[in-house]
Amino acid sequence: MKFMVGYALAVACATMGSPAAGSAVARADSGPSCVESDNGYKLEWQASWSVYEAEQQNPSDGRAVTEVDLPVTIGAPLDHVWSVYTDVRNGIGRHSFLKDVIVHRTCDEDGVHTTDFTALEDIPMGPITFPGHTQAEQRLHPDEHYYTADSWDVPNVTTHQVITFTDNGDGTTTVNEHLTFIADQALIDFSADNGVAAHRASQDAVKTDIENGTL
Repeated sequence: MKFMVGYALAVACATMGSPAAGSAVARADSGPSCVESDNGYKLEWQASWSVYEAEQQNPSDGRAVTEVDLPVTIGAPLDHVWSVYTDVRNGIGRHSFLKDVIVHRTCDEDGVHTTDFTALEDIPMGPITFPGHTQAEQRLHPDEHYYTADSWDVPNVTTHQVITFTDNGDGTTTVNEHLTFIADQALIDFSADNGVAAHRASQDAVKTDIENGTL
């Protein structure tokens, strides 16, 4: 599987050309209103996302699945919690191994705001640290107070997220992260355990910083 993923990425990258660095271009097509940002990670995102989308259409995907719910109640109104929690860059320094977020494209269509990005991570693997590049897409539904996100990373690990926000009526907001981890059987426990630990650390840090006024 690692060979096939690597081969797919190599072929995709080879056919896409070289990116220009540092520019943003607004698209004014009849479809969604989008802003494109060119950077040195965009080709990797495009190639990886092609692999991800192909796997979503694969009925014989035999990878293992683990689902987890992570609720947290934050002492702040829903609108404030939403604005902080949905900003992908607010995880930097709070998520246990997130180092940076590189945004490739944002789009608005029919009340949904979509962000395509690469998360640069230093993932602990025993005595070493693996420099991971997680490719992701986040879709915000502000009118319904929830968002979804999907991500893919080498070696063929997929994560789906459904994040809901509930106004408790007393000035607090409960956020629930429903996480689905999909990986080869040999990697599922490691992927889920690391993922859950990172999300819990990020939740706790965001809760603390919202409640103390830092965010």
